[in-house]
Amino acid sequence: MAEVSLPLPSTEHRATLTFMARVGFGARGLVYLLVAAFATAAAFDFSQQPHGIIDAVQSITNTQLQVLLAGVIGTGLACLAAYFAIAGLTHCCRSGGARNWLFGAGMIGDALIYAVIMISTLSTLIGWHPDGERQTQTWTAWVLGQPFGRSMVGLVGLVILACGIGVIVWVLTTDIDDDIDLPEEQKRAIEPIGRYGLAGRGVAIALVGIYWMSAALQGEPSRAHELGGALQAVQQNSNGWLLLLTLGVALAASAFFDFVEALHHRPRLPRKE
Repeated sequence: MAEVSLPLPSTEHRATLTFMARVGFGARGLVYLLVAAFATAAAFDFSQQPHGIIDAVQSITNTQLQVLLAGVIGTGLACLAAYFAIAGLTHCCRSGGARNWLFGAGMIGDALIYAVIMISTLSTLIGWHPDGERQTQTWTAWVLGQPFGRSMVGLVGLVILACGIGVIVWVLTTDIDDDIDLPEEQKRAIEPIGRYGLAGRGVAIALVGIYWMSAALQGEPSRAHELGGALQAVQQNSNGWLLLLTLGVALAASAFFDFVEALHHRPRLPRKE
């Protein structure tokens, strides 16, 4: 089989990738800042509800602000999805070794996830308001009714859990600010915030996976949650406010790190080996 390769990016292409990445990270930071704000408010006031990524924008009561945020975030996430897809394919085609292939495949997976979120966010502009939690449980109920449905839902939950654990391991073992174009002393100042925030994001993802696996074990679709539903389930526990507050602060820290990436990200694409 002929070897698949991509041409080395020119200066213009790198500039375009840098622009797409920075716009995308800024949009993602804004999304997680909204999720963090709702989670933190819910931790102190049980009349408030936390929201997930898709529902956070729709929870803004001001219609004009909601449309503006949907347009800005949707466009930014489109840039982020395109950047992750290009960077992921570049890692897979130019780099050798299972680790590089796994990293590239993870970026492509991120691209698909943010593409779905982007479509759901932009749908607000045409008057469609998807309910992420309801759609998650409707899909889960349909799958559970199929042959091997429990196994399929459990496998999805296991994959989500593995992704969350993978994020945590990556945060603990990798130089997370390697692609940030800042002096080393400034990197050292923001690195603890970034590690805490990204680890918290991994915990949140893992929590969603645990709920999906619970839905499979119990055969109960209402146990499956997206991020907002998982945070709402946490809120129902007697000491859930503490975990909710911890996750809210962590997601705010991850948003801060995304904003730093939006200002100083510099793509590091591998050369062909």
